[in-house]
Amino acid sequence: TGGPLIDQLAAAVADLAKGEAEYDDVFMLRFILTWEKREGLSKAIDACRETIVWRRENKEMLDHVCTPGGKAPLEDKIMKFETVGPAGTLGGLEPIYCVRTGHCNIKGLMSTCTVKEVSDWLHFIKERNYRVCDERTRKTRLLIKCITVVDLSNWSLFGGDKRFFEALGDSSKRAAVNYSQLLGKTAMINTPSFFRMAFSTFSVFMPQSFLDKMALCPATGTHLPGAQNASTCPFVRKYCGEDRNTIPKFLGGEMTTPDHLVPREECNNHLTKVTLANRSKTSVEFLVPSDGLTAKWEVLVQDFGVGMSAELHPTEGGPHIKVIPDCKVKADGGLAEGVVQLQKKGTLIVTFDNTYSMFRGKTFEYKLEVLGQPPADPVKPPVQDAAVNNLASRVQQVVHM
Repeated sequence: TGGPLIDQLAAAVADLAKGEAEYDDVFMLRFILTWEKREGLSKAIDACRETIVWRRENKEMLDHVCTPGGKAPLEDKIMKFETVGPAGTLGGLEPIYCVRTGHCNIKGLMSTCTVKEVSDWLHFIKERNYRVCDERTRKTRLLIKCITVVDLSNWSLFGGDKRFFEALGDSSKRAAVNYSQLLGKTAMINTPSFFRMAFSTFSVFMPQSFLDKMALCPATGTHLPGAQNASTCPFVRKYCGEDRNTIPKFLGGEMTTPDHLVPREECNNHLTKVTLANRSKTSVEFLVPSDGLTAKWEVLVQDFGVGMSAELHPTEGGPHIKVIPDCKVKADGGLAEGVVQLQKKGTLIVTFDNTYSMFRGKTFEYKLEVLGQPPADPVKPPVQDAAVNNLASRVQQVVHM
């Protein structure tokens, strides 16, 4: 397909391609298919030239992202909020990329990272799927694209953030140029009934090119015990037959769910959520088994702010050691984190304080690890001290451990 056009495109970018094997007819084909019919060969030339320059300027990062253990900038931090990533293949060919929207903390992400940082991350990680698709395209001589599955289980209409959609939009615009013909269909699964109704209503106003790439799967509750498995899906049967070993369990397959797609609340290292009543505080104790250790802490406040401090009570007695001075962790600062020195064996007591708030309760998440030991569990449940004569003191604090 497009032989003469590919030759013209190759000639137009020869000064940039410089005969490098990467920029061959398979590379050129994606630009011809994307741009030639819509905006003509000149647009395909412009997009191809821009992409070659971008790939050369970012070669070191693109190679690093695709090496085992390689990460895009800020990926470790961003993945504390995201539940996304590779989710098997469709019949061993098309890679599946899954976004478990209902298990992502978009507001927390955008309070911690800038729009540009998130957009850059979204853009760079596409290189992984691109290289998989490119390799399989060359092997099979079929144009392989990435299948995106958006899992809406546990999704809330109010969990979004306009800053994230800005980052997503910017990344999508860049990907349309730098990763032409990478995205195949997008399948939405476990959709709430109101979402399906809204999609059906507004689909009549959407361009056919958009609808051709979208699939609204009627399956719901695929992650629940007793749910129908993926072999009942006509799409899966067509491309996978009866083999469900390339599809993760939460989508009705038999493949073990990858760690990056396990909901954060089910992970061993997840943050503990706490709801703290107004005019109250809570303390959590952690065992420090020996001298000279350190503790790593993370706190993410949902709205407004909460006070925080920590003291080390040495086993041998003596004065308490203030390791985290009184401070206020604010929601608009995103994920707060730090490392403190624990000079003595004893008990570390972390206090979260909302006594200054007359009417408003606070919700936050925290995690603390005494380094050199397994992830720390509280020695005993948090104890709340409510202000005297405060009506809220009669309301039991809700602590989700």
